[in-house]
Amino acid sequence: MGTNAYWARVEMPTSNSEMSPSVDVMIVEDQTIFRELLAEVLASDRAVGGYAVVGQFSRGQDAVAAYPRLLPGLVILDAVLPDMNGLDVLARLQELRRGLPVLMVTAYERPALVQQAIRLGAKGFVTKGTPLRELREGIRRVAEQGTYFCSVTSAILAQNVQSPPEEAGLSSRQRQIVALVARGLSSKEIAEELQISPKTVANHRLQIREKLQLHDVASVTRYAIAHGLIEPKI
Repeated sequence: MGTNAYWARVEMPTSNSEMSPSVDVMIVEDQTIFRELLAEVLASDRAVGGYAVVGQFSRGQDAVAAYPRLLPGLVILDAVLPDMNGLDVLARLQELRRGLPVLMVTAYERPALVQQAIRLGAKGFVTKGTPLRELREGIRRVAEQGTYFCSVTSAILAQNVQSPPEEAGLSSRQRQIVALVARGLSSKEIAEELQISPKTVANHRLQIREKLQLHDVASVTRYAIAHGLIEPKI
């Protein structure tokens, strides 16, 4: 078993036989401290009879690959991961199970990211600055097949309902390449990272320039940050 994924079942025992059964949860989050804190919160919450954390992952590809084996009833998904954009992980999970309850979390609120997540099927969205009570409420509502948006993301949606962010129509692969360009990788390094040819990378970069009308790395980086493809450096 690699260091990027591990399985652990964490449940709180209860003597109340009338409580609902525990909900199996998969956490996809690359920040170890935040991921483990989430697991602790889930283990201590008896709102629905407890939660069982059946998988914790720091990489999107590992989570997608493990989903058919784990079949969680709830996924808590970070919007930015080392290997895949959270939106692409969300889309892949929805292909595996349409309507899968997914609660997305992010350190930075971005209108385009929130709206794209909703379009792709996210049932909830919270920022990492959300108070613990809101996080708990979001987990409970999404686990019960409802929806939940924290106060910050609710405000974002309200502000952008009249003028939603422009959708550039990038493919999943193109979003990956935008993120890697923004992180400073060359076309050769991107080709190696994605295991595709340099020519394919060059073709994608040309299409990205045409779609976004961005012609330098700084502009691409600003776009990537604004659309939640990477997190800004502090």
